[in-house]
Amino acid sequence: MRKRRKWMYLSLPIFFLGAIFLYAALMYQPLLFAFDDHFFRRDDWERMKPTYFRGIAYSSAEEVKLLEQLSLEELILYKGKQMGVKADENLIEEQLKQLGSTKAEREETLRQMNMTEADSINNIKRAMIGFEVKKIVTRDVAVTQEEVDRFYREQIESFRIPELRTIYYLRVNNGDKHMMDKLKNVSAERFQSLLKQYGDDAEGRTGFYELVSQSYLSSHHNEIIANAVFQSPAKRVVGPLENEQWTYWFLPVEIMPAKTQSLPEVSNKIQQTLYLEKEAAVYQKWLKSQKQANHYLFLSENLHKNKFLAFWSDLPVTFRILFNQ
Repeated sequence: MRKRRKWMYLSLPIFFLGAIFLYAALMYQPLLFAFDDHFFRRDDWERMKPTYFRGIAYSSAEEVKLLEQLSLEELILYKGKQMGVKADENLIEEQLKQLGSTKAEREETLRQMNMTEADSINNIKRAMIGFEVKKIVTRDVAVTQEEVDRFYREQIESFRIPELRTIYYLRVNNGDKHMMDKLKNVSAERFQSLLKQYGDDAEGRTGFYELVSQSYLSSHHNEIIANAVFQSPAKRVVGPLENEQWTYWFLPVEIMPAKTQSLPEVSNKIQQTLYLEKEAAVYQKWLKSQKQANHYLFLSENLHKNKFLAFWSDLPVTFRILFNQ
């Protein structure tokens, strides 16, 4: 009797461990991300994934990137709920109307997008809440005139506009002696009449560049051609100049001198650039702090990890979630 009771005591933990091992190997769904008492498992992702990729082929890296984006969105929505942020139903309705003025039109548009109206409403809500959270987090971001002035001084080279020219050209195949002779010592007036004559030419022997820089022309032809064209005065034919199978003649017709944009001209652009940089920095700092405060974990390795191995590696997170609940 005592032996039987002893065997029963020993068999219970063995049976319990066996059940755990069986569950871990066959039924456990690995964690993909978790924060606070929220968690998202592999079977959740398998259900949702078709609505994100919608039949489009994707790489493993693209899947991980999308999953990480989803995890951060969920964290932001969680914080938004704590902040009391809600989506404006009137704005949602306005967004839906952009898909079509009638319900039938909206349904057809959504059908083509492989979405339901519920999917669309959910996406709009998520975007609105995320936007409002960002507004709250970055509401104190500001750019001073001193910062604008300093940026202009330090980045002055980026506000220099090189000389720009509008240039017409005629080109002839290197073996076309007849056209070569016709263009020999051609005048600007004669050049312009030839442009009209061959404007609809099927071989594409005419063309023009509108207000382009020397570097742009060089990238489309070569440095020798670009130098020759930009050293010439306006309305003087430049050529012949060879480039691959073509011989070119160019006619610069308009020259915009190089200049440096003034601070008043670019002040608004600088302010916007600095604001966006500051806003991004503040928001990323806040997001990082929320990851730490809410014990955020992103476990992309569990996407393809063996269930049994994932069960044991997930145990610390699982215990934390159970304890928090």
